[in-house]
Amino acid sequence: MNRQAIGVALVFAGIILYGIVHISTLIYLPSVMTYSTQWGKYLQAMYDSGGLIAFIVSIVLFLIGVFLLLPKSIFSVKGVMSEIRERDREFNEQYGTRET
Repeated sequence: MNRQAIGVALVFAGIILYGIVHISTLIYLPSVMTYSTQWGKYLQAMYDSGGLIAFIVSIVLFLIGVFLLLPKSIFSVKGVMSEIRERDREFNEQYGTRET
């Protein structure tokens, strides 16, 4: 499999997992009457329903998928600059240089 296919699969897996955790948290939310943490009612319901680890995993899957979808040239400035120089050289060979 190529890098983009894996990235798309991980992004969708993260989204689906987050959706499942969100739905289960919303179902459990009316049962939370009091909460003693600074998390708030939503995250307390997520913790009580056992979805906190799945929530973190869904975020990690999504971020890894997005990272895999980014082109490799973004991470190496040297590669980007050499590609720009090469395309500029090809353009100048094909159309000539512009006189200013």
